Amino acid sequence: MKSYRKKVWFFFAVLVFAMTARSIVAETIYADARNGSDEKPGTNDKPVRTIGRVVEMVNGGTEPGPTIIKISPGIYVLTESVEFGGARPYTEKERLVIEAAVLPDDPQWKPALMPVILSTEDPRRQGNLEGLTATYGIKIGVSHVTIRGLKFLGNPLARNWHNCISRIGDNLEDLLVTQCRFIGDRDVIDIYSAVLATGDGFVVDHCIFRNCNACTVYWDGPQGIAGKGCAMRYCIVDGAYISGVWTCQTTEDFEFHHNIVTGSEYFWMRKRIDNPRKYRLYDCVVTNNKNYSGYGVEMGPTDLTGTEVTYQERNIIKKGTVVLEKDKKARNYLHPVAGSPGSDLGAGLFRKQKEIEEL
Repeated sequence: MKSYRKKVWFFFAVLVFAMTARSIVAETIYADARNGSDEKPGTNDKPVRTIGRVVEMVNGGTEPGPTIIKISPGIYVLTESVEFGGARPYTEKERLVIEAAVLPDDPQWKPALMPVILSTEDPRRQGNLEGLTATYGIKIGVSHVTIRGLKFLGNPLARNWHNCISRIGDNLEDLLVTQCRFIGDRDVIDIYSAVLATGDGFVVDHCIFRNCNACTVYWDGPQGIAGKGCAMRYCIVDGAYISGVWTCQTTEDFEFHHNIVTGSEYFWMRKRIDNPRKYRLYDCVVTNNKNYSGYGVEMGPTDLTGTEVTYQERNIIKKGTVVLEKDKKARNYLHPVAGSPGSDLGAGLFRKQKEIEEL
């Protein structure tokens, strides 16, 4: 009898282990703009070529478990927006991860290895050639997503505004955008909003924004409900044409810390709504911006905020000039040089403290 019980328990243990192991096996899709082909299966040795094909493969899957997309260095052109959706049941631990094959914390990483996402969607709409138009890069239609290590440029055709990453919809949560770089130019490759999302758990950290209009936009919550668990941290904003951060509806748990915002029109933009009116920020450098805080609508700023909006500040440096590394080949390109205000914050692409100390 004891022998039988041991066999039953052994079988049960093996079964549980097998089910657990199966649940954590990630589907991995590889993309390579230079050497891939969309006729290939997307394996490491036979990668696909375009982001569009990657999206088709992800959205067509139904098996549970995490999905990891590895994007090799190269230029990925989006002639129209793409949306990650589908019916896969992602979770906080079993996520959809869209990331560079070589990440900033890897020893062999250098700026030239960042995959480049360029949108060329024509903003003109049939019957609306002169009206408000917008183009989008990557849209997120599922929860529990990480986007990591990519470089986004704007749209050279955008007439009104272009958005690089967006998540808009009901019942969506948990979007982490990290270690990405957003480079725009209002006259050449315009980025109106680099990252925009509604809902809970929208976190942007260790990203660099240069010459974007509105860098991170925490948009109106679904059904008017403010987003919880949102944050912007360890980011660098240089030369925002509108603002470094734009909050529409967030709860008072919104985190803002270890950021650098410099050379921008506004440091902070917000929608003219009743809640929230108080924000907490700490360990930041906010210098050489034309205005500190203002109100704005979809098309841009309207006026300055008054005493009705308060910022609870701790260790906020507001004097001095932030000096960024401008050598495009340097590992610390667009990071503060040694001795510059903000050089000790840990802001920028590198998550590992050792990488930061070696800059």
